[in-house]
Amino acid sequence: MLKQLVLETIKNKELINYGEGVIVGISGGYDSVCLLHVLHSISNELGIKIYPVHVNHMLRGEEALRDENFVRSFCSTLGLEAYVKHIDIAKKAKNEKISLEEAGRNARYEVFSLIADEHGASKIAVAHSRNDQAETILMRICRGTGLEGLRGMEYRRDNIIRPLLDVDRSQIEEYVNGIGIEAVTDSSNLHTDYFRNRIRLNVIPAINSASGSDITENLLRLSKIVVAEDDYLRYNSELYYQKSVLSEKRMYTELDLKVLTEVHQAVRLRVLRIAVGKTCGTLNGFEYIHMDKLNNLIENGRTGAQIDLPHFMAAVRTYNSLILKEQGKVQREQFEKVLHIPGVTEIQNEGIVFETEILKIESIKSCREFINCNEKAHTKFIDLDKLTSSGENVLLRNRRDGDVFKPLKSNGTKKLKEYFIDNKVPREIRDIIPLIALKKEIVWIVGNKISDNYKVTDNTKTVLKISCIPEKK
Repeated sequence: MLKQLVLETIKNKELINYGEGVIVGISGGYDSVCLLHVLHSISNELGIKIYPVHVNHMLRGEEALRDENFVRSFCSTLGLEAYVKHIDIAKKAKNEKISLEEAGRNARYEVFSLIADEHGASKIAVAHSRNDQAETILMRICRGTGLEGLRGMEYRRDNIIRPLLDVDRSQIEEYVNGIGIEAVTDSSNLHTDYFRNRIRLNVIPAINSASGSDITENLLRLSKIVVAEDDYLRYNSELYYQKSVLSEKRMYTELDLKVLTEVHQAVRLRVLRIAVGKTCGTLNGFEYIHMDKLNNLIENGRTGAQIDLPHFMAAVRTYNSLILKEQGKVQREQFEKVLHIPGVTEIQNEGIVFETEILKIESIKSCREFINCNEKAHTKFIDLDKLTSSGENVLLRNRRDGDVFKPLKSNGTKKLKEYFIDNKVPREIRDIIPLIALKKEIVWIVGNKISDNYKVTDNTKTVLKISCIPEKK
């Protein structure tokens, strides 16, 4: 029984919690009429409140008004109020330079979300069936997709749910006919101007005829196989993303090249998709060619090489990282704090945390151990007495004009800018490197050298251990 099948899907996939408000998109066609009727019939059992929403696309004149009137009448027979919105989809598509299909889809979800907010509804139910799922997968194959696309539509994605995803279109039609409702037919569903319609009306029947099998069943079976394998790859990709990310801020992500180059390419490409999505807020417009360019930048790009990406984003390869940022964006947000000695100092919004500890020198041997430890990139040992002798605050900050630095084991002092140039530190990251400083004198370029003026020597009595924890957000 279709009603029981839908109820099992809702419970097994945890689509609706007891007492939630549910927006139900209804066009007036068989699928959406079935969805609304079924959800209404089990609403008491689930304790849910239903809000039917119809969007008139203003594309089909009298036919569109017919659909709207049908929806109002049908909802009334169920004792429900239909929420109807008129959206000029042709105008929206022209203004946003997108297809009518995309404009219509975007408009529907915008209206659904708006009415959900107005009524405190937490779920949006749409009427995609098993057949829609197969069509979606085949469309993605035609466009060129990876495993993620072969998953098809999900039962639940954020607050959007698909309770009919286990139901066949023939079952839907039988159910609607059985309750004595004559659903409307959208004439545009018969036009082959739209890609989905061509897949449904032309491609699938042709494949079934040529193969002597049901491509819908085979595509759905493929989807189930892919979901398990894709979940495994997703899990590992998230782990490697967290391992590789050095900095993550709005419109800016920096990834560790060492981690990216060691991981298998299948996982690396997924890590890049995660990074792009987090940086841009969307993956729309990003195709395989863009991910391939990013991958090539990692494997073969020279230091300082840059590629442009959709949404006015760019990727820059540094010596040890890949940076995703806005095109032409200069990353110069100044930060500065007095370093707590001993203690913890954090620059919020920059993901920078420093820990300091005071250590006593007990022998020449232990002093040598501290000196040798200075080879560690993110932990350094400094002569505390030299550091505090001036009485000035020790600062944790990024660079300023006029900064000077005397590199370890060097004879003279040079401007920090010159040091960066001489050591080929990429321009894109110079402003985000944390520094330990006394006024304009740099004590430590984090991830690089300390100043020769503050190194631990045989005469050092007290050592300051400074550790940077770049992974902490």
